Amino acid sequence: MTLAEMIERSEVVVFGIDGGGLDDLLGLSAIGREKRTRKWLHWAHAWAHRIVLERRKEIAPRLLDFQAKGQLTIVEKPGEDVVQVAETITQARKAGLLPAKNAIGVDAAGIGSIVETLMSPAYGFTEEHIVAISQGWRLNGAIKTVERMLAGGEFVHGGTDLMNWCVGNARIVLIGNAVTINKQVSGTAKIDPLMATFDAASLMALNPESSKRNLVLAVAG
Repeated sequence: MTLAEMIERSEVVVFGIDGGGLDDLLGLSAIGREKRTRKWLHWAHAWAHRIVLERRKEIAPRLLDFQAKGQLTIVEKPGEDVVQVAETITQARKAGLLPAKNAIGVDAAGIGSIVETLMSPAYGFTEEHIVAISQGWRLNGAIKTVERMLAGGEFVHGGTDLMNWCVGNARIVLIGNAVTINKQVSGTAKIDPLMATFDAASLMALNPESSKRNLVLAVAG
């Protein structure tokens, strides 16, 4: 499923962002609610700085394969990835599918440069659009929601090699009655697009309405 297809089929779209360190991937996930069925449609992409190919030689061939398949973009300079993320989110906003608030969920531990770019005059997103999503056990609800929807056929994804790899790198940890997800192997096991998916799921679980629909309702009222 391409982003354009997901936008075409959806009545509202939210995004999740995770990662972005020089040794990490920057993961962007979008979840759209399908117009007729209200199923959740999923799309994800990742960015990596070229330096990671030197620092993590063991996964470099896999990252280059993802790049060849159009599922990952390798950038030369820090910041290029964040700009491309903002450009991608803008596609959904231009289609009128972003909610007026709680539209972009970002890992609360690393939101600085991302929020700065999104809120710059070039893109004009506001504090109402961007939500810091707490991680760890606080993602328990989103994790269980995605699991149940997958099992019930209500969460539709593209089955990409990138996401299959990220899910395979994930390790489930039980903390009391809560489920958390960590990396199987520190450093080389990348799960950023998966965590970005849970960030987006946290927002879609709020049952948002698109700005376009809200405008229609306001005019009708």
